[in-house]
Amino acid sequence: MELPGVDQLWQLSPAAQLIIDREFVREANAAALTMLGMRREDLIDASDWSERLFGDLEQSYRFSRFLYGDRRQKHLDLHLRRGALRHVRVFCTTLEEGELFHLALQDITDLLEDAQVYQAGYDEFLKVTTELEKALKVIERQNELLERQKHTLESELSIAHNVQVQLVAEEFSRFTTVRIAGHYATMADLGGDTWEFYEEDGEFYGVIGDVMGHGVAASLIGIAAKTLFKQGFAETARNKTDLARLTGSLNKELNEITRGNYYVTACMLHISPNGRMEYLTCGHPPFFIVRRKAGLGEQVFTSQPMLGIFHPVEFVSEVVQLHPGDRVLMYTDCLLESMDPSGNPLKLEEVTDMIRYAPNVNVEEALQRVLEFRRAHAQTAELPDDLALALLELPPGGG
Repeated sequence: MELPGVDQLWQLSPAAQLIIDREFVREANAAALTMLGMRREDLIDASDWSERLFGDLEQSYRFSRFLYGDRRQKHLDLHLRRGALRHVRVFCTTLEEGELFHLALQDITDLLEDAQVYQAGYDEFLKVTTELEKALKVIERQNELLERQKHTLESELSIAHNVQVQLVAEEFSRFTTVRIAGHYATMADLGGDTWEFYEEDGEFYGVIGDVMGHGVAASLIGIAAKTLFKQGFAETARNKTDLARLTGSLNKELNEITRGNYYVTACMLHISPNGRMEYLTCGHPPFFIVRRKAGLGEQVFTSQPMLGIFHPVEFVSEVVQLHPGDRVLMYTDCLLESMDPSGNPLKLEEVTDMIRYAPNVNVEEALQRVLEFRRAHAQTAELPDDLALALLELPPGGG
């Protein structure tokens, strides 16, 4: 069929195209029939072609409005005979004084499906993003709370540190039986090392202890132990009893306080005006005695369990005679745990010359030399543990 005013080349186009009037489809190219899934005889010159094409009257009515009204580019859903739903873009050109219309149909179903997939993905992205933003706000509020709690805790730990420093502070110049210098340092804000020194009627008592663990719990037990040691030394001096009996009593009291969940290692001594030194160690490193005359160092200890774990325990003390100018080093295990970069621990023999009595080197200077050696050996000022040191000297001339 030759249609007036229509170039017949459109029939060969790969794009779906139709020629219609106000009632019938006058012509359709092969691409249109293929896309619509209709036979030529079912479409051309059929009075119900629009119902067949669109599937329902509502879509047919929309298409009619498109033809006879606003003919700008439109998108339509086509329910095809084979049951598929296609989404098309429609272009319309008026031919021959408005009697004929040239339609071009572009199938954009796949594009729409892709767009729907992208939209669904975008919607999910927005949902996840919104949830993440809400979660971030919650985290920010929690971080602010944690930061305030951190500042509060740091402030409280600083106060607790100052209290502990005041509690362990000693005025070593008040002692007459021995000359003594001490150093106490914690690895963190609160330490688990403790010490106590006491003198009455020329009888000197001293102890250095190390509580299991670090932090608040260890520091509290260390303070409790310090109080018990102080009371115990006073009672021992008053009743003229020995360290073994005192240690048994202390072990019982610490066991009641800690319920056996914490222990305290200790090295304890009692020095009389005549230089007699009674001592014992409970799971603690040895005393290190450096003799003035021989210039040699010797380690003395007693092999007994730490305090607070086992009860009852029979403790035994030993005795050694000190002479004027002899020096005794008491310490916690941090000293020996100070490793050099190769992993070699510090050895007591290495500090013998630093401790040995010299008329021009007092105990404070000698102890400072030990601390400087420890730092040089480890090549760091940082401590592997809490550190407590005390260097005692039996004064030359006996007093």
